[in-house]
Amino acid sequence: MTAYAPGESAGDITWRDGNVPFSPHFGDVYFSPKDGLAESRYVFLDGNNLPSAWQTRDNFTIGETGFGTGLNFLAAWQCWAQDSKRSKRLHFVTAEKYPLSRDDMIRAHQSWPELSDFSHQLVDIWPKETVLPGAHRFILGDGAISLTVLIGDATDCFGDYDGTVDCWFLDGFTPSRNADMWQPKLFDALASASNDDGATLATFSSARIARDGLKDAGFTVSKRRGFNHKRDMIIATLPAKTPSEVGLKIADEPWFVLPKARPPRSVAVIGAGMAGAACAQALLQRGCDVHLFEKNTHTASAASGNAVAMLEPYLTVDNAIMGRFYEAGFRFSHHMIKRLAEAGLVDADFCGVLSMVTDPRTQERQNGLMARLPDKPDLVKALNRDEASTAFGLPLPAGGLFYPNAGWVNPPSFVNALLDGIAIHLSTEIVTISDDTSGKILTSRDGVQHGPFDAVIIAGSTETGQLSQTAWLSAHMQPVRGQISTFPQNLVSDAHGRETIRCVLSHKGYITPARKGVHVFGATFARDDTRTDLRESDHAVNIAQLADVLPDVAKVLSPGDLGGRAALRTVTTDHLPIVGPAPDYDAFLLAYPDLDKGKNYARYFNAPYHKDVYICTGFGARGLIAAPLAAEILASEICAMPLPLEKQLMHAIHPARFIIRGLKRRQITA
Repeated sequence: MTAYAPGESAGDITWRDGNVPFSPHFGDVYFSPKDGLAESRYVFLDGNNLPSAWQTRDNFTIGETGFGTGLNFLAAWQCWAQDSKRSKRLHFVTAEKYPLSRDDMIRAHQSWPELSDFSHQLVDIWPKETVLPGAHRFILGDGAISLTVLIGDATDCFGDYDGTVDCWFLDGFTPSRNADMWQPKLFDALASASNDDGATLATFSSARIARDGLKDAGFTVSKRRGFNHKRDMIIATLPAKTPSEVGLKIADEPWFVLPKARPPRSVAVIGAGMAGAACAQALLQRGCDVHLFEKNTHTASAASGNAVAMLEPYLTVDNAIMGRFYEAGFRFSHHMIKRLAEAGLVDADFCGVLSMVTDPRTQERQNGLMARLPDKPDLVKALNRDEASTAFGLPLPAGGLFYPNAGWVNPPSFVNALLDGIAIHLSTEIVTISDDTSGKILTSRDGVQHGPFDAVIIAGSTETGQLSQTAWLSAHMQPVRGQISTFPQNLVSDAHGRETIRCVLSHKGYITPARKGVHVFGATFARDDTRTDLRESDHAVNIAQLADVLPDVAKVLSPGDLGGRAALRTVTTDHLPIVGPAPDYDAFLLAYPDLDKGKNYARYFNAPYHKDVYICTGFGARGLIAAPLAAEILASEICAMPLPLEKQLMHAIHPARFIIRGLKRRQITA
């Protein structure tokens, strides 16, 4: 373990020559003080034969081992934007262990005024708050550019990433100052994450550790003249895999291997809630002709139709899978919703969310979270009772954690914004998905056939259990009825002499600031209740829950006088959504019959699926922080583009996880 001086962090920087960041820990600058941009163009663009390499391609992916100031990304983006023969989309996947702050990035970019148009877009989406470990997906350039930043050690990041990288920018601090990165494991990870059709690589270094490591990983290595006065640099190629090599490639977990994608022209999406709308928009951005089918008379008819929903992060004490997924989901949703809200397309308020302590277990969890993030007040901070009461606007019985970047959203406005430009078929319940020679055919309950389509996404809730391809998932999903209650804003004034609730309060339930003069609170959570009638008994439950935190407000509420809404949410047995290709259940059982015996997985075939059928459901009460990222995942899978999450998280939400667990535990057999 590296030892640092008191108060020192490996991510600390100082400044040299005006705006050149310098790392005291590594003893190196982030880019050449003489002409960092010229060096980036010479080493990484010319070294990888860009722009020629991406011309005539639909998609082109660049991988990088050190994002730093973002200089290489900006140089590549500018080159791509100025090339009339460029690929349709450019993907940039990069790893960075010590991300710069937004302010430091802005300062560094002052060195390159010719990149200002691109720099402004990058720093605009770069988080103002602390950048947590994990995958961060950003969309730029009117949707044509995807930037995936993997925060962590480059070897670990690319070792857990399924990539289709076409060329590599092997960057970072020089091997003599950062030997821990330039190791065989990294070079193997880069080779594994490369496109099966081959890849190129360029690096400023000519060190032996790099030459030998790349050769051992399968790259063909050569030298060219280095930049400026540097004698040599390395360029390398990874040859394309032969069809037999691709076919014999052994995956660690073949049951999670994604089907070979054929980028579609037309896609059908079943379900017009938040998940379906997000899927439709993500595919539309990728140039697909999207048709959305909804069985009800209007969009956002289920839980997505609630007037207000909390946009609250789900941070966990440990680094568990669930916490990592929902952290990534919150980041993606927050950025998307904020952009749409600033454009006036979504009704939202980033007023903060106060998560109040309600019992010893909550207190223990919050203590653990603050131990994990003790110095990140821009993400979360602990408030005592008086501080919490001030932040909320009314007296509270306890303190809690305050999330300053959270808030509330009006889901229908979000759904409507996502559906702009989408062909929508209302009052159309799809009952079967079948194949003909030209693609997928959808048949509605009235016998009308729709299609053909190149792919189908099942993004409804009850529809998942009713269609033959996904009926088996009913055993792993449960409908949950939730009723919210509403009351007019003036009742807070009647109870407290003032009517300002400043932020969302999350306790065992929640209450929101007023929207259009109305507060929303609740909500009930009733399993296996599929009715959506409005009930005074549920209003009474919500009032009783509110009385624990705001007794004076609860006293003036009467169940018979409240407004509200009831809707169904779909919860999975492991509390993670179901996102990915639809497994062929019977074929899965036959393909992996003896997993319980611990047989060597190397002899198994890759997973069998229902061709071109995908699933996006099971979000429970966390659709707002999970559905947009899930849609980005599916659109990337369907269109054969780089994925926005690490392999481990992709496996955790894969639909086949339930089958594999059942086989391993002998709960199901072929």
